[in-house]
Amino acid sequence: MNMSELLVEFVESTIKRMVDKEKEIKIGINLSTKNIIIQIEANKNDLGKIIGKKGRSIEALKIITSAVKNTKFPDDTRNICLEILEEQSKFSREKV
Repeated sequence: MNMSELLVEFVESTIKRMVDKEKEIKIGINLSTKNIIIQIEANKNDLGKIIGKKGRSIEALKIITSAVKNTKFPDDTRNICLEILEEQSKFSREKV
């Protein structure tokens, strides 16, 4: 299993245990030279559970995900970034 698959599977399985609508969880990953960006899509009612009070849950998930990466791939020095994708607001502007 490569690093991308491992990290996506880990984050997805962890988040699915935290939310009510686990079928709506989608995880994507983008790799760059300095960062590994893991993008999380979820039902808007579950976002608070993922983020946690004062961001503690998402920060803890980031730390644990980094530990998983560093344990399995110790030579990879890239940072883990977790990004929650929210629906784009659909406001229409009126012409003045």
